[in-house]
Amino acid sequence: MPTWECRPEDREFFERELADFVPDRVYDMGCHLWRRTDWQGREDAVVKIAPAEMTRERYAACMDWIMPGREIHSLFFPFPATFPNDPTPCNAWISEQIKGDPLARGQFYVRPTDDPEWTRAEIKRLGLRGFKPFAGFSGRPDIANAEIPEFCPEWIPRLAHEEGWSITLHMMRARSLADPSNQHWVSEYCRKYPNMTLILDHCMRGFNPHHLREGLARLPHFANLYADLSLTCTALAVATCIKHLGISQVVYASDFYCSHFRGTNLPVGDSFLWLSEDMPIWDQVVYGAKPVLQGLENLRAIKAACRLLDLSDNDVEAIFWGNAERVLRL
Repeated sequence: MPTWECRPEDREFFERELADFVPDRVYDMGCHLWRRTDWQGREDAVVKIAPAEMTRERYAACMDWIMPGREIHSLFFPFPATFPNDPTPCNAWISEQIKGDPLARGQFYVRPTDDPEWTRAEIKRLGLRGFKPFAGFSGRPDIANAEIPEFCPEWIPRLAHEEGWSITLHMMRARSLADPSNQHWVSEYCRKYPNMTLILDHCMRGFNPHHLREGLARLPHFANLYADLSLTCTALAVATCIKHLGISQVVYASDFYCSHFRGTNLPVGDSFLWLSEDMPIWDQVVYGAKPVLQGLENLRAIKAACRLLDLSDNDVEAIFWGNAERVLRL
């Protein structure tokens, strides 16, 4: 059964692997805050272990588990626990939570059926700065095959372009960025709406970095296309994003609270595999290794990629702070 805690092995892992790498200040470009009351009856193990209310302050305390002693500011959005749930109280919670930090920003939990002009006004009323669409609102039963316009229709990047806002997008479909539909719509939106910033999360969903390399090789370069490095635990995925996009177009993100699950992920064949704490495999691991928080595994992959590419300290600080500062106009 997964638990919600920081363990000695997490602390030891950070001190050994990451203490000399993670900068003193970090901008987290993608993390979730929530209230369990907005999750409308979801009762799986994930909900049972998570705090009932995740405030900005509680988030900061939990992030100390994977980067102790660091100054952290963040781009927040709601957690999409159930579909189709009502985004209204979720967005209000984010709006309330960012008020205590002048460097915090929030994105709007948006449905494809929302009225564009109402959405524009609501985002401004709440003090948010962009969009977080989710494939769960696509309306199709096989969410894993959703195409981008089904949950992020063109009016969303158009408004983001007009207002200078960002969109954090989680692509679907088996081959991710190598999928022709995803290729087309990412290119179409970035080309038509240059004042929008499109952030593709999880190393552009590069959990299989071979899909990522194939997709980026066929994708034109766009100055408004970014990758956040959240959750991927393979250094090749991180290095591929940096190599193809450039240091200035990658940003650190935790995807909290998924960062606080224990385990890792890795490419397998033409897909990828998640190894979670509750799988009956850990007593078979050679030398009896214990799973650490996935956010730590992700940070180690980022460190490995930065070292392999001989990045400077200034480059690392750009990934963890400077690029976010520019994108969000802090």
